[in-house]
Amino acid sequence: MRISHGLLPGQVLQRNRNNNGGANVRGVCAADGDVECRILAGDKILSGHDWQVVGQAANRKFEATLSAIPTGGPYRVEWRLGHSTDTAEGVSVADIFVGDVWILAGQSNMEGVGNLKDAPEPHPLVRAFYMRDEWGLAQEKLHFLAEAVDVIHNGYGNGSARPSDESIDGIRKNQVKGCGPGLPFALAMQCRTGIPQGLIACAHGGTSMAQWSPTLRDRGGASLYGAMMRRYEKLGQPVAGVLWYQGESDANAECAAVYTEKMVELIEATRNDMNLPGLPWLIVQLGCHIASGGTYWNSVQDQQRRLPESIERLDAVPAIDLSLDDGIHISGRDQQALGRRLARAADRLVHGNQAALPAIALEKVDIIHMPDTRADNPSKAVTITYKNVAGALVSQGRPSGFALVNADGEEVPGIFKTVLAGDRVTLHTDFSGFQLSRLGVSYGYGRYPYCNITDSEGMSLPVMRAVMIDPDHAPACEKWETVRIPDARTVSDVDPAAIGAAAPWTAAPPRTGFGFLPKPPYDNQTGVFAMRTCVTAATPLAARVTFGANAPFKIWLNGEAIGEDISAGPPLSPDQYTIDIQLIKGENILAVAIALPGPGAHLGIHACIGTPAGKRDPNIELF
Repeated sequence: MRISHGLLPGQVLQRNRNNNGGANVRGVCAADGDVECRILAGDKILSGHDWQVVGQAANRKFEATLSAIPTGGPYRVEWRLGHSTDTAEGVSVADIFVGDVWILAGQSNMEGVGNLKDAPEPHPLVRAFYMRDEWGLAQEKLHFLAEAVDVIHNGYGNGSARPSDESIDGIRKNQVKGCGPGLPFALAMQCRTGIPQGLIACAHGGTSMAQWSPTLRDRGGASLYGAMMRRYEKLGQPVAGVLWYQGESDANAECAAVYTEKMVELIEATRNDMNLPGLPWLIVQLGCHIASGGTYWNSVQDQQRRLPESIERLDAVPAIDLSLDDGIHISGRDQQALGRRLARAADRLVHGNQAALPAIALEKVDIIHMPDTRADNPSKAVTITYKNVAGALVSQGRPSGFALVNADGEEVPGIFKTVLAGDRVTLHTDFSGFQLSRLGVSYGYGRYPYCNITDSEGMSLPVMRAVMIDPDHAPACEKWETVRIPDARTVSDVDPAAIGAAAPWTAAPPRTGFGFLPKPPYDNQTGVFAMRTCVTAATPLAARVTFGANAPFKIWLNGEAIGEDISAGPPLSPDQYTIDIQLIKGENILAVAIALPGPGAHLGIHACIGTPAGKRDPNIELF
């Protein structure tokens, strides 16, 4: 007899809900008839698993089904045809375990490029299905591409011959890099559950979502998805979940735009193709990278953070605070921390352990008053509340990693103190509440931030690209035109007729700083200028203008005066004036006259339009 599918020496069989495992086994044999087997633990026959018929052989092929094998191992499965005692007619498969099996997929940080000197010690109950299609004791390096069966991994072909076994052994002995999160994860899961763990190595460094596309499955071992499915089908059993670390290759304008879409497609395909509709996914949010810029890097990170909102049975574990062993790869030492984080999330997501918490997730962002602020300079703080915090949020040294970001994605300095308390972070700022309402809060801004906030179990806060502090706030009027009123000496000399006769109108650039304070482009001139913008209403409605100016002004709506302050001056307080208005259906023209005192002045206005409560109104569109 020879087994060709479903049971390999050293294999970990996936347990079911009853905490036992089985296998659908196929092979070839010398005769037809009953196929029998027995299972031994050491020298003792496992209870209920003495010789029994488990399948049939016909036309020199056989199929058999094993079931009700309890978690644990190692076991030895002995096979025979009928009641034959001729050992030549049977086969024995040793070192079979029953526990949980996990697929490791993604690119280099899952493949493992951490320093091997920091590799964890192996455990006899943690096994790996290596790329050579053989099971063995799991030890780094798990992903050894040179010995892979599939051409997508080994790169052989097109004139490149496979090296000899001696050459491959030499390559392995000279490896200094190879630590990934898979082995630390399995060690942590074995500690949590007490049962064997199996890892199926499928990751490959430098690969993109396009290269992992399920549409390439028909290429078999010449595609990443095809190779993963071939190995899954060879084992002939379900798995407990998928561990995924990928995204570095997609941190660019074209790929980042569709990253979530591609992840949804990939996860849906695996669940369909493996016939596991609830297959759990544990993904790693991108860590750091020594490189300039971070727009698309942060975009992929934020999409990964939010994937649990759109994909059921998925959790995302952060890596932003972990150290590197080169410019982009998690260190061998901190891969062990990452493995423990993944195990915590898996224990809850896969096994339903209510004592284990999922990864930390954002709950809400608020603006609060700082009671110790000066009365003449009232500043506000931002509080960020998280859920799934084990114990309390802590940091080694000064809590670091948060930033304020404007609408253009640029960092705005202003946080002077970060305070941790339980599941809450408070960012003390120099800004008013109105200023903060126009900004976003980020954690892990850029590609190589310093982040050091975790909970008591060592789970990091997730990277946030830019969560609006007050997303419901009435939007600002950002597009203005401006023109000089040549005959006016003060704003009192301006009326709607003078504004209507003035020309030529030009676009007013935004004021620097927050990027939303428009000003006339005449900083070195003295005089009176008009500014105007268009507000479109879907229907006649009541609204509110929240207005600020740091120079004398008058303001009109559709030619009717609605406010003025001829003594206004610096500083500009964006919410100093509130004016209730009535918009007509269609276009409404908001016009302002402002007086500039002379060279060197950096003056401007600010206006928001929304509901009478100061919130965003979907029936109002600003131009």
